[in-house]
Amino acid sequence: MKPSSAARQSSPLPLRVVHGLVFGGFTAMCLAAGSPELVHLVRTQLQPFHPGPPPRLELLLPMLAALVGMTAVLVQSARGRSARLHWSLLILAALVLTLWGQHDGLVAGRTADSANLKILEVARKLHEGTVSSLQAQGAVSEDVGPWQAALEQISQGMPSPVRTRSFAPLPFRIQKVDSPEVLPSDAPPGTLLLYVMEGGVAYELHPVGVSSTGEPWPLRSPEGEPLVFRGIFNP
Repeated sequence: MKPSSAARQSSPLPLRVVHGLVFGGFTAMCLAAGSPELVHLVRTQLQPFHPGPPPRLELLLPMLAALVGMTAVLVQSARGRSARLHWSLLILAALVLTLWGQHDGLVAGRTADSANLKILEVARKLHEGTVSSLQAQGAVSEDVGPWQAALEQISQGMPSPVRTRSFAPLPFRIQKVDSPEVLPSDAPPGTLLLYVMEGGVAYELHPVGVSSTGEPWPLRSPEGEPLVFRGIFNP
């Protein structure tokens, strides 16, 4: 008898129940591992920006494969037949890939708070270095170029922890403003808004982070006050 014809024969109910429970458990493991990645994928497409790395395909694809295989198993079981072997093998392969995909553990940095802390840390380091230079030289550059070069050195050329819908990482960058009282609302996360007083004797840095809903958000203290790094020359 060919395997294909055997698969069409009726199967005892206890055997179908045991098979469904075992492979249903395997599928549940794949779903538990892949669902956070699916939630993250949906969130990235509903928000203009999002923090953290993109969803892991090594968990998303096995979850989809396990769902397809389990659906076929349930349909065959409902018809009183044993499932074809390749559906069971598909679920097993999905489980193996899921276990392999979890070897790095949970993905860190997918919250607005963690991204904002990173942006704040980079802004603080830039400020500390600039204050020292300001006191030593009496003025800071009014051009964006030296500021951007210093920022790239501090961030070691790495982008900010915030990405677009297409998962492109946003760079750390300096954007000069004419007045600290009127700041642009469309500056993307990872931007440091820079105001330099004429003559370079004082400056302000306003870091832009990301809100919990994925919008650009000027960083604020827990009390709600804007976080601003100020430097002024003290002769």
